[in-house]
Amino acid sequence: MTFAYGPAPKCLLEETFTVPAGACGAALRLALPALTDRLQEIAGRHAHEIGCGIQTLREEGITWVLGRLSLRIAALPAWRDAVRLLTWPSGVRGRLAAERQFVLEDAAGRPLVTASSEWLCVNLKTGRLARMPERIGGLANPDTPDFGYCRERFPAAVPEGPAAEAAFAVRRADIDVNRHVNNVHYTSWMLETLPEELFFQGIPVAFDIEYRRAAKLGDTVVSRTLPDGAGGWHHTVTAPDGTEFARAVSRWEMKPPEA
Repeated sequence: MTFAYGPAPKCLLEETFTVPAGACGAALRLALPALTDRLQEIAGRHAHEIGCGIQTLREEGITWVLGRLSLRIAALPAWRDAVRLLTWPSGVRGRLAAERQFVLEDAAGRPLVTASSEWLCVNLKTGRLARMPERIGGLANPDTPDFGYCRERFPAAVPEGPAAEAAFAVRRADIDVNRHVNNVHYTSWMLETLPEELFFQGIPVAFDIEYRRAAKLGDTVVSRTLPDGAGGWHHTVTAPDGTEFARAVSRWEMKPPEA
């Protein structure tokens, strides 16, 4: 395999799949929540294969949580398209954050989506951040390709202004192995308050989400979306009292009208 993104990583996992109808949105293209779910799944499988999966870490009293995911989207594959997804660890930043990169390619090897992610370890007893096991830092070469999106500055404050808003009750179906809301559901809740025209006719070109606190079964969450003042959109998912679970920024382009 030719690796087109720099020096070949020491640890690399790739998979091919055909986009199923159930993973597509109204435009019959891979939906944003389904894409983030696929990235999370391959990250977990690769971590397991290289000895630092969630089951192994839980035996050590810690677990993985996703801190940030940043996507840059050239195109989204359509229903029944054959694609290849690649992922690799790209090092540890400080003592707490492990970084991982992703590429989704079409059948010709052209990149459709590139993504960076930041993962944290949490102590299962205290719920507090835990120091990263030392072996994880050795999984990447110093020159491992790194898109660096997760190190770009995230907006420090939510812009002022009227926002579209919707409230949701956390269901059992939303809960993951850590007994918190699965990361993918925050993206789905955010899309529920996106302007309808963008949701049905827009194409996401960038999505950057930061997870701040875990919602749990029985919580009520409030999704809010408003313009970020720079041509994009700012999203938050909070508790009714304003406690923030996740925030994101997104950019969209309108599809050209059909002939």
